[in-house]
Amino acid sequence: MSGTIEQWWMQRLSSLVLIPLSLWFLWAGASLAGADHAAALAFMQHPLNALAAVLMTTIGLYHAQAGILTIVEDYVPGNALPKFLMLITRLGCGLGMLAVLGLAAKLLFGA
Repeated sequence: MSGTIEQWWMQRLSSLVLIPLSLWFLWAGASLAGADHAAALAFMQHPLNALAAVLMTTIGLYHAQAGILTIVEDYVPGNALPKFLMLITRLGCGLGMLAVLGLAAKLLFGA
């Protein structure tokens, strides 16, 4: 499978996975409306809620990265600028994913 086809399929797959995760996110937001900090912390310390939050954020960042890279590849002229923008996009999304995983570990394990 070529890289372009694989990217196309991964964007579609990530968007499908984000549908139920977005519904969970809306439910979580509605459930926590008006809750205090302790209740929100207890909610996020539940393993299933923490997993859903990590998946929502990391898959969302992956999906955003894939979309931004596609736009840069297709619409940004030149050679150096697209490479720079793609590098910044990958670094930013990668660091965001690492930050989410670190925060989840801190919430769940008190690390």
